[in-house]
Amino acid sequence: MSTGKLSRRKFIKGAVATAIAAPAVLRGAKPASALSKEEEGIVNAAKKAGGAGLNLMVWSLYYRNMPKTMEEFRKLTGIGTSKIQDISVFQIPQRSLTEAVQRSGTFDMFHIDTNMIPSLVSAGLAEPLDKYLDEAGFRPQMVGKFPLYTKYKGQTYGLMTDGNVHVQVARKDLMENPDEQKRFADKHGKPLKMPVTWEDNQQIAEFFHRPDQKLYGSGSLRNRTNGLTWWHMYFYSAGGSMFDGDMNPTINNSAGEYAMKVYLDLKKASPPEAPGWGTPQMIPQHYNGHIATSQYWDGMLAGLEGPANRAKKPWLYSVVPGSTHSGKLMNRSVSTTTSWVVNRHAKNKAQAAYLAMWWSTLASSTDIVGHPTMTFHDPWHPGHFDPSIPEGKMVAKVYSPLGMEAIKENLLITTPQIYLTGAREFWEALGKGLSEAYVGQITAKQALVNTERAWTRLIGQIGKKRLKEEMATYLAMFPDRNTPKG
Repeated sequence: MSTGKLSRRKFIKGAVATAIAAPAVLRGAKPASALSKEEEGIVNAAKKAGGAGLNLMVWSLYYRNMPKTMEEFRKLTGIGTSKIQDISVFQIPQRSLTEAVQRSGTFDMFHIDTNMIPSLVSAGLAEPLDKYLDEAGFRPQMVGKFPLYTKYKGQTYGLMTDGNVHVQVARKDLMENPDEQKRFADKHGKPLKMPVTWEDNQQIAEFFHRPDQKLYGSGSLRNRTNGLTWWHMYFYSAGGSMFDGDMNPTINNSAGEYAMKVYLDLKKASPPEAPGWGTPQMIPQHYNGHIATSQYWDGMLAGLEGPANRAKKPWLYSVVPGSTHSGKLMNRSVSTTTSWVVNRHAKNKAQAAYLAMWWSTLASSTDIVGHPTMTFHDPWHPGHFDPSIPEGKMVAKVYSPLGMEAIKENLLITTPQIYLTGAREFWEALGKGLSEAYVGQITAKQALVNTERAWTRLIGQIGKKRLKEEMATYLAMFPDRNTPKG
């Protein structure tokens, strides 16, 4: 579609978005005299760039927490939003690549999965942001290895708004029920407690799987779009690496077989509809008390602790299970973070960079992450976890101390999905194999074989030389510890 012919109906006017998206006021309008040092630097740099109305591509579920802080920035700098195209975060990757081909510059920035950054840089769409960061004197602060999730070959291309890491959850009333504990101990010869390994997780899920009581042992996703993020955890925790030093796929091996077994075994304790369920179906299953245990994105924790928890069941949280398959216990969570990426073809790219920075400051990110009812963004800034400062206290009103501890632990051992040019195509090939194996169309072994074949073709199309150069960025994102404690 020609960018100049985009239907006006697909755009949400900034003023309308502000009115409908964020009715709750978290803090009063901030005068210039009350700016923090990092905010002051951004405002001063933004004023030099001049005022502008920006066009954004962003999912409304993400944007609804942003208009208030955006209006603050508009009053201070003259930079705000003009038009917003509301597209699901799952569709934006393809749309952004279309924009890269057209080079129209219609959209000033995109709110997108950070794993798409290598593809967007290779396509010539993403604007390097370091010169704008230097002008503002702004250095994004993130937990663990997350600063690397917005970089490519040493340059910054994204500004984060969402942590989005997997956390282990389990119903407290079930796990701490004396009768359940006795039955579990009698059956397995060990106490019922939060799982240490994926084998522990399987035993707990099967133990509590009682479909006749509308209780399912596992609530982890198994649909084609998202199921592969769970497979990443299993594979990485088994010591697996997706590619060797010469960019040959390396998943059809012991670690890959282990990950497939863990992935498929949970079918015994999952809802029969799991292959077709995404978060719109599975999260309500948790809220209604129909799930005993799972690994899930941390934003759900706020819902489990608030009015959304319709069953009023208490929950426990911890680091995701690990594996000893490699000879040592290794915990590996997975993150699908989102950030703002600026369009290098846009005429207002400097203004877009400064607005993205503003949203990544401690103050603004806390407004976004710590919203009392709309918890679609998840904690990621070190200040979000500091209960001694106002921002940390604000987030602590949304997440419990146990929840925040679990989120931080998982952030410290989180891993990326494939962070290379062609990431979307790599994911689709893996997702296809996992989905077909889960519903029994092919064997687990065939899924690994088929995925490696598809990846080999993709590597040939993209070029081994380019991908080998990108591997250093990808590998640097992995945690330097086996467990959160060390």
